[in-house]
Amino acid sequence: MKKTLQVFLDANIAIRCGKPPGGREFDRIVDLVDAGEVSVVTTDLTIGEIAKKHAENDYGVVKDIGRPHFRTVIHELFGINLPDITKSELRSCLIAKKSVEVNGMFKRLSATVLSINDVRPTAVFRDYQEQRGLFSGGEKKDQFPDAFVFKLLETVAGNNTAVIIVSDDGDFENSCRANEDITLVRSLPELFTKLGYEIDAPNVVQFMEQRMDTLVELVNNEVNDWGLVGDIDRSEIEEIEVKEVSVLKVSAFRSVEEGDPVFVVGTFSVKADVTYSHPDWESALYDSEDKVLIPFDDVSGETEVDFEVEVSIFITLGEDNQLDQIDMLEFRSGDFQYVTLQPAEY
Repeated sequence: MKKTLQVFLDANIAIRCGKPPGGREFDRIVDLVDAGEVSVVTTDLTIGEIAKKHAENDYGVVKDIGRPHFRTVIHELFGINLPDITKSELRSCLIAKKSVEVNGMFKRLSATVLSINDVRPTAVFRDYQEQRGLFSGGEKKDQFPDAFVFKLLETVAGNNTAVIIVSDDGDFENSCRANEDITLVRSLPELFTKLGYEIDAPNVVQFMEQRMDTLVELVNNEVNDWGLVGDIDRSEIEEIEVKEVSVLKVSAFRSVEEGDPVFVVGTFSVKADVTYSHPDWESALYDSEDKVLIPFDDVSGETEVDFEVEVSIFITLGEDNQLDQIDMLEFRSGDFQYVTLQPAEY
């Protein structure tokens, strides 16, 4: 009898699927669930970790609203009254909002949510004392959250049910080796491969390289939608023009639905010309009372930057199920993309 498959997405993997409600890669997991290929299991602790990470990303963008001086300047410039809120209150609001949104993501997967409260702490501390499972090596105290998660997954595995953990941090390796009903894979592409959805990736690479102008245009559009973050404090990148894209790694998968486009995930190397500006920190004065640098001028310039980015691509099929055209390209991560604006000697 074929075993029921339960998939657990570790927080680091779910975060890379993009902000709620998740990107195209996440949609493919929904497809697998809808097709009855797999079921998804998660924990309330995992959902909380994902929500916290997305909240912190957004907090980094809007945290200045929590400064009275910032709100005053905005009012003086634009006549806009921003809400009177502290940074602590702002962070709490973001976490609450993201918790609702992340719960919505897992509802799309019809996921079973397990409660950490169902794990007996003594079972975890016994492993800790005897250096077993997740405590068999590495930083022991850092493993407690994952140890509770794994104990919950052990209650699911067995009785004709196999669990696949998708995680790239390696914390689960030793525990998975000791449990034949729980398998570890390091990425969603690896999960799809394990489920039998990989196709001939080299053909996809050749197909994309023959359409490099289209690929550069799509990457350029995506980069300009997301923006870049410079490595110089308070820098602003104003214009971005992608000049070159190189395909470093790809995996390609067919949808569970006949006739759907081919789903491709991969890593690209990107070179782009940018214009930027930032405060002139070299001529800034040091305020000994507040212990901060106060710049009086700005510096602007142009430079070439390079970075790597993980992407999701859909390629439509034409006659005889042959690759036809690149239909869409999206970045797989919502994290900020940092680039170096000046050489190290600047």
